[in-house]
Amino acid sequence: MRSFTAFTAVAALFSAILAQDTQGVSNYSPGDPLVNIINTSPTETHVYKVEGNADNPSSAYGSGGGSLPMATVSPGQTVKFQVGAGFIGAFTSRKGEGTRFEVNFRGDSPGDYKTWYNSDMQFGMSNTTLGPAEGDKQINGLDSLAGEQDCLAKANSAWGSVDEATQQSLIDTGYLEGSTGPNGVLTAVHMDKQADDSVVEFFQNIAEMNAYVSPGSVAGKPTGKTAAAANQFSWSVETNELTITGY
Repeated sequence: MRSFTAFTAVAALFSAILAQDTQGVSNYSPGDPLVNIINTSPTETHVYKVEGNADNPSSAYGSGGGSLPMATVSPGQTVKFQVGAGFIGAFTSRKGEGTRFEVNFRGDSPGDYKTWYNSDMQFGMSNTTLGPAEGDKQINGLDSLAGEQDCLAKANSAWGSVDEATQQSLIDTGYLEGSTGPNGVLTAVHMDKQADDSVVEFFQNIAEMNAYVSPGSVAGKPTGKTAAAANQFSWSVETNELTITGY
């Protein structure tokens, strides 16, 4: 019995090691900024488009800009993505067609670990979140999770508050799928840069997705209520380690 128990423990440790991977810069030093990427799906591989600012220092991933390899995270795997000191850039799920997360690890001065980040759904939406590795609050004390764990559930929570005629017009855009009426249920939701203003209004202000929807900091033309709503979605925390979780 003891030998079997020992074998089980060794196998579990080996499986845990296999479930982790390290990507990013090779000149990483302990204490440098880090983005953990967790894939909770038991079957689906998650692939992230990675971008680095053209002015990133040589210590940071993507120094000098240009096209970068995708970050691939297998089912059940955690990737420790070593972005390096001074990194500013973005991770976009679904190979660049899902929720996009911008991160800025430069802080206000050398050695200052104030980190800025946001989530953006104008290129697409996915069940993905970003926040401090230890679940810290924002500097202003508010909850710090960006993005949505379940976009469809969030949209459905607001669907009943929309009148039937508006429900039908939203479904007619093709960005929402499902049924209308008091017992109507959404079965799928989509987003991209071409979405109608009514779709942006629903996701941003009625469903209150926890992200920029159209007027993100990358592109888009913020107007009216969507511009006001977008101002909420930039976070800052006093840590240099963030975690992206894909569901």
